[in-house]
Amino acid sequence: MAINLKAGSNVRLTISKSINRDSARKTIERLFMQDKTISLPLEIRSRNFKELPKRRGGQIWTKRPNKLHPGLNRGDSATVKATPQTIRDLNSIAEFVTIA
Repeated sequence: MAINLKAGSNVRLTISKSINRDSARKTIERLFMQDKTISLPLEIRSRNFKELPKRRGGQIWTKRPNKLHPGLNRGDSATVKATPQTIRDLNSIAEFVTIA
């Protein structure tokens, strides 16, 4: 099922089916994190975070904020800008999402 989208347009993704493939879950999670409303908590946490590099076991080590994993339930939606890579990703997960 080929998706006809133009690069640069905004696309609304809505999860329509439970995700049973790990690779599809990771792809959908990566696309959902492009939406500013979903990635906002990570931005807020990392805004005041000061990286303090230190030596740990002979290596330079820096603590960073933990990555968020959004809950991908049926009915969740996100708005994503369509790029050529995004369009290829959408073709691979087309059975799990509805695209508007």
